[in-house]
Amino acid sequence: MKQQKTITPQALRKGDTIAFISPSSRLNTLFGTRITRAKQFLQHHGFHVKIIYTENLPSNHLQAIQQRCCEIQSAFSDVRVKAIVCTIGGLSANELLPHLDYALIRENPKIFVGYSDVTLLHHALVTQCGLRTFYGPAVIPEFGEVPAPLEFTANHFFRTLMEPGQGQSVPRSETYTMEFKNWLAEEKDQEARELIQAPGWKWLKGGTAEGRLMGGCLPSVVQLCGTKYLPDYSGRVLLLELPEGENPGLPFSLDAARSAMADLRNAGVLEVVAGIVLGRPYMYDEEMRERFEKMVVDQCYGLEIPILAHVDTGHADPMLTLPLDVMVRLDSGEKEGEQFVILEEVVVT
Repeated sequence: MKQQKTITPQALRKGDTIAFISPSSRLNTLFGTRITRAKQFLQHHGFHVKIIYTENLPSNHLQAIQQRCCEIQSAFSDVRVKAIVCTIGGLSANELLPHLDYALIRENPKIFVGYSDVTLLHHALVTQCGLRTFYGPAVIPEFGEVPAPLEFTANHFFRTLMEPGQGQSVPRSETYTMEFKNWLAEEKDQEARELIQAPGWKWLKGGTAEGRLMGGCLPSVVQLCGTKYLPDYSGRVLLLELPEGENPGLPFSLDAARSAMADLRNAGVLEVVAGIVLGRPYMYDEEMRERFEKMVVDQCYGLEIPILAHVDTGHADPMLTLPLDVMVRLDSGEKEGEQFVILEEVVVT
């Protein structure tokens, strides 16, 4: 199926309404304190917040899926809502794809932000609606951060969604954190996480490339192989990052990551991309990062494409807000700060 004509959403402005939706995991009540903290943070910065959430979904599975779709469609159809931010990822966004009203969404385009399992929705909105979306922070993990969202995360979120962005170099954070907080133990979730020196970007393979940025969470991208929701990746810059492991606070299995990369190779995705951008792997120490990097290079055997690693995206904290389906440039030979550049307007004013 041919991808729809590209739609660039309107820029966010002070006084606009931001909707919170939960398309995958339904954790609003469990982490109500974090939802409230995120709402207050955005209100403090001049925005209104609308929480769209059905506390008790129908017991019938299909009806529950349809209700979750109705929540998404309600956010898009509400003329007051200018941006939609997902509360968290999960494992079930794939259930929604056949049931969404893409015509309604296409007729009411707006900013859509999320990561992890929301990768599936990003791809569906790009291929079925032509809507440019944003791979960026979620409500509970990032905007619910104690005592406030990390400054780098918040600043880039506002900058990306409130300014056109053409010609902007993608920034890199000088610090990061891998400290795990148990959000259920609220008495222990009252102190800011420790920030340490970030490892910095690393070119696994040098070179230059231009192409439309697309991708997301590695296992989620693999889920879409063979479906109409996966765009033609020819000439694109592939964005990949790793989720959490089987339990919160644990890294994703390197063996599972290797298997997923092999799936992308077998599906013909890796052979056709112009370049690759890798997020800093969640909870990987230096030795694990080196093994991960070697695995990626190994899976890209015979491909002469630039590969940039350690980027602040996905399950990394702090986190960039990266526009998808926009032209970007990678160049390992450019001067500091110009290696990863957004070439198009990402919002219209």
